[in-house]
Amino acid sequence: MTQAPLNLDRFASDLTDQLVAVLSQSREPALTRAVQRSAEAAEDFCRERPLACAAGCPHCCVLNVAVLLPEAMIIASWIQAQFSPTVFGALRERLNFHLSWSRWMDDEERIAKRMQCPMLDETGRCAIHPVRPLSCRGVASLDAASCHEAFRPIITDEAPLVVADLLRKALYNEAFTALARALRHHRLDDRSIDLGLGVVGFLDRPECRELLLCGAQLPRDFWA
Repeated sequence: MTQAPLNLDRFASDLTDQLVAVLSQSREPALTRAVQRSAEAAEDFCRERPLACAAGCPHCCVLNVAVLLPEAMIIASWIQAQFSPTVFGALRERLNFHLSWSRWMDDEERIAKRMQCPMLDETGRCAIHPVRPLSCRGVASLDAASCHEAFRPIITDEAPLVVADLLRKALYNEAFTALARALRHHRLDDRSIDLGLGVVGFLDRPECRELLLCGAQLPRDFWA
């Protein structure tokens, strides 16, 4: 039997309804479950799809990554719980350097200067892989060689071409949007932020966790 084509609008609508229901429960664990459900819903359609990406393959990990505030909060909490003081200290050094030197760079400049994500460890592996952002989960190459070539640090007028899984990207984009809609439905802060900036914000300012959980908007200088 031929499988019916995926309707992205229906996927987004159904997922939004699910997330609204999840967020009606106890707030802190509900936020974690909502983020997890967003990833699971998209991945349910992607499990059998081909994937050239592998551990220690960080070619695309130079791009800007936007996260919703609950994602940044969850990543910060996971880092504090999982990392030893030594590993945590090394990550903070990478985060501080990254925010100082690449915060305002566009993707092209980051590629040219090899400004890799601070979440990569010394071996080039994602140190937060179990809780990585939805935006990262949606980026997948179908050809490792084209990915490597596209992200070579060479400035050119031609846009880099990667043989990518566009359905995966579309699904995770819709999951990101559905989560934002569900947050907005419950009058929670639905703004996005740079991955590194958001994680550092929650690491350095634990009071912002409580503000997010109670539905207050985070202060303007959280984005500074």
